[in-house]
Amino acid sequence: MARDIASDTTRDPAAPDLLELYRWSVQDPETHATVLRLMYERLHPGRTPTLLREDFAGTSAEAVAWLALGVGRRSIAVDVDGPTVAWAQARARRILGARAEALQFLEADVMTVAPPAVAAADILSVLNFSILYLRDEAALQAYLRHARQCVAAPGVLVLNLFGGPGALTPRVDHHVVTPRPRLPAELAIPPFEYLWEQRSFDPRTRHLDCRIHFRLPEPASGGNPRELRDAFRYDWRLWTPAELMAQLREAGFDEVQVWRHTYDASRGAAGVFLGAVPPSALDSLDLWTAYIVASRSSGP
Repeated sequence: MARDIASDTTRDPAAPDLLELYRWSVQDPETHATVLRLMYERLHPGRTPTLLREDFAGTSAEAVAWLALGVGRRSIAVDVDGPTVAWAQARARRILGARAEALQFLEADVMTVAPPAVAAADILSVLNFSILYLRDEAALQAYLRHARQCVAAPGVLVLNLFGGPGALTPRVDHHVVTPRPRLPAELAIPPFEYLWEQRSFDPRTRHLDCRIHFRLPEPASGGNPRELRDAFRYDWRLWTPAELMAQLREAGFDEVQVWRHTYDASRGAAGVFLGAVPPSALDSLDLWTAYIVASRSSGP
């Protein structure tokens, strides 16, 4: 995520904090921390995960939430972008206080971070669609083989993915974001507008050009709302679930599943679903998001 920031405005104290806007627009780390725990416990009954590793970590929000929501836990956050790692460290100290010592930040290429230099993780998290940065099969397979060595036995690797006909069509989705902090010391910033643009899709290469834009509220001193165009840019390869599942099996994972997390408000508590579904369950949907969950049970 961080390497696709379109400008340096996070370095200017007077400019909007793009990473803070990003965190509130597209991340739900507290939910992810809970979902990741449930995935591990259902796939490995009777065991409790303690160490979470977040690759391509960016804001490292999942690594922070993992510690905030559980006692006795540890986390590792790996990202190649130095200024983004520094931002994430400052946020972790603000939210976690002394408990931030249980979060190991590594400014590095994820491919260079592996046991025994760092501990094998119970859960390796690759969310925010970061797997889509790997745009050819060789790079994808190299990372997945590396990831398997970074996952403890037993352990899980969790990716997320989106797709469907709606993901292949140019579109702009507009959202009003009203930040509601759920963790102590989380910053409460004013509401703002977030625009997700799918600019183009090449069916031959399956390369997808996406952008994030922001529209900030009118300043108190007067004037027009401020627009931040192309605050983040993404040049992704849109892998299919079948492609990712096949690559994960080739990399040596023991079991690979598609999971969905859905909520039907009309059904109350009965409308919550988190679990494995057949990949064909996605076929009838115009636009979907899903997790690909790969389990390592044993083996060298």
